[in-house]
Amino acid sequence: MEFRRTVLHSAGTELGEVATEVRAAFDELLAAVRTDGVIPRNDDISAMIAAACAAIQEIATGSVESAVRALGGNGAGLTSMAATYEGAETDTRTVIGSLPWA
Repeated sequence: MEFRRTVLHSAGTELGEVATEVRAAFDELLAAVRTDGVIPRNDDISAMIAAACAAIQEIATGSVESAVRALGGNGAGLTSMAATYEGAETDTRTVIGSLPWA
C-alpha cells in the first residue's frame, strides 16, 4: 500500500487555508451588512423584512461557521494523518534495519 504523505500534507494545509479564506470573506460580508445599518421597523412590512433578514443572517452565519470548522478540522486531520504515516514509515525502516539479516 502506498501513502502519498506530501499530497496528504499539502491537501490538509490547503483545506486549512480555504477555511481561513472563507472565514475572512464572510467577516467582510458581515461588516458590509453592518455598514448598511439597521433596517428601520417603521411599520409591519419593514418589521417583517427586518426579522426575515435577521433570521437569514443567523442561518447563514451558522452554516458558514460549520463549514469553516469542518474544513479546518478535515485539514488538520489530513496533516495529522500524513505525520502518522511518516512516523510509521520511519519506525518500520528502523525496525527492519535493525534485523540481523537486513
